[in-house]
Amino acid sequence: MIATLVLAWFAQEAAPAPARVRWELAAASAGVGEGVEALLVVEHAPGARARLPVDWADSDYSWLELTPARLDGGSSASATRWRVELSSLEAGERELPQPAIEVELPGGTKVTLEYEVRSLRFQPALFDGEDAPREPRDFRPAEPEETATSWTWYAVGGLVLALAGAACGWLLRSRRKPVEPPPSATARLAELGTRKLDDPAVVRELYYDLSRLVRRELDARAGERRDARTDEEWFASARTALAPEVATALEALLVSCRGAKYAAARPTEWAVREDLSRAARVLESAASGARSAA
Repeated sequence: MIATLVLAWFAQEAAPAPARVRWELAAASAGVGEGVEALLVVEHAPGARARLPVDWADSDYSWLELTPARLDGGSSASATRWRVELSSLEAGERELPQPAIEVELPGGTKVTLEYEVRSLRFQPALFDGEDAPREPRDFRPAEPEETATSWTWYAVGGLVLALAGAACGWLLRSRRKPVEPPPSATARLAELGTRKLDDPAVVRELYYDLSRLVRRELDARAGERRDARTDEEWFASARTALAPEVATALEALLVSCRGAKYAAARPTEWAVREDLSRAARVLESAASGARSAA
C-alpha cells in the first residue's frame, strides 16, 4: 500500500504541467512612462484554449496598457501568444503583471495558471544624485533699450537714402529723351513732294498717302473717326462743316486721288504738285474756318 502511494506521488511530480505562462520582453530596462513591447506566452496541450480577460490591466493603476493585447501571429496549437505594449508609472525593479489566464483543456477541465516571475527595471526621470526636479531655465536677458542716439542714426540713414533716391531719379530723367511731337500736316505734305514724281508706282502710292492724310486731318479737327467710309461717303459727311469753296476744292482733290489710285491715271509731275498745293489750301482753309468759328 505504501509503495503504491509512493509510486503515485512520483508519477504526479514527474508529469508535465497541463499549461504554463511566461513573459518575453524586448528590453531589460526602460524609463518611467516609456513603452516596452512584451509577449505573454501560454504553453498548453494541443487543442487547449487560453483566454485573457479584457480588463486584465485595470487592477493595478501603476501599469499602463499602451496598446491593447492582441493575438500574435506566432500562436500555434500548443501555444497562445498575446502581444502588448506596457508602461510603468513607478520607478525601480518591478515584477510584471500576472493576469488571471484560464486554460480549458481538451477534456473540458479548466485550470488557472501560475506565472514564472519576471521583473523589469524602470529608470526614474531624475538622474542619479538628484532628489528634486531640476530648476527651470531662466529667460533670455532683455535686449538693451534703444536710445535717442540710435534714433538719430536711423534718421540720418533715412535722409541719406532719400537723397540718393532723388539723385538717381534726376539722373534718369535727365537721360530720358524728350518725346518729339508728330510732324505737322504741312511737313508731311512737303515730304510727299520730295518723292520721285516721274515713277508711276511711286506716284500711285503718293496719292494713297495724300488722300489718307487729308481725311485724317479733317476727321481730327471734326472730332470723328470715319476711316471705314468710302471717299464719296466721307465727303458727303465732311462737306457740311466746310465753306462751299473749300468743299469744291476738296471734291476736286478726291477726284484726282481716285483717278490715280483706281483708274490707272498717270498724272504729270506738274499735276501732282498742283494737287499737293490744293491739299495744303484745303487744310489751311479748314483750319482758318475752325479758328473763325471758335
